[in-house]
Amino acid sequence: MFWELWGVCNYLTTLENINLCISKMKKTIDIVVPTKWSDVSLKAYQNYISETAGLSDSDDTIITSISTLCNVSADVVKMLKVNDIKEIYKRLSLLVSQTVNNKLFDKVEIGGVKYGFHPNLDEVSLGEFVDLDEYSKEGVKGLHYVLSILYRPITEEKGNKYNIEPYNESHIKNARLFEEVSIDLINGAMVFFYHLGSELLTSSKGYLEQREGNNLREVIMGGSAL
Repeated sequence: MFWELWGVCNYLTTLENINLCISKMKKTIDIVVPTKWSDVSLKAYQNYISETAGLSDSDDTIITSISTLCNVSADVVKMLKVNDIKEIYKRLSLLVSQTVNNKLFDKVEIGGVKYGFHPNLDEVSLGEFVDLDEYSKEGVKGLHYVLSILYRPITEEKGNKYNIEPYNESHIKNARLFEEVSIDLINGAMVFFYHLGSELLTSSKGYLEQREGNNLREVIMGGSAL
């Protein structure tokens, strides 16, 4: 669909992209509006949840939602025309109304490396537990660290079975890689960990307190509303 606007700017919109000319900036920018959760990275999702939390002003919520989910600065959002903002926010509202995938993918590939989800959380090591416990307390801000512990490079694979690298602190460096993974791809792992993994850790070792499980629940279940 195309609209010709009066003045020096042309406004082009498709199902996923919005191309805007902002006369004040004297340049054209592309704003990619995600239409499904598979288009949203974990990092964008983390920013969206953490930065919109507690906002009471509707204008601030709209600006922050567009900025975080569309990966554009708040200053640029403030330069957009009201009609443009309404159109973008309308699309984001449709996105947020969708359910984030809850299916667990036991294997994911990032940068040519295959990572496997921990095959047996009932046998989690003390080092894994301590770090999972610590990073889960950070809520949404710690999700990429939790994932770097749960998903580790596969060392051996046969059919549906596989082994992963023994855990050590160097795996935490992989957290930055998981920031760029689609939230739709890894949300199932977080749901699984909350519903089963944290329960196993609690029952088998008696370390994980219920409040820490609640942190994960709030992140996974409570962060999908504009």
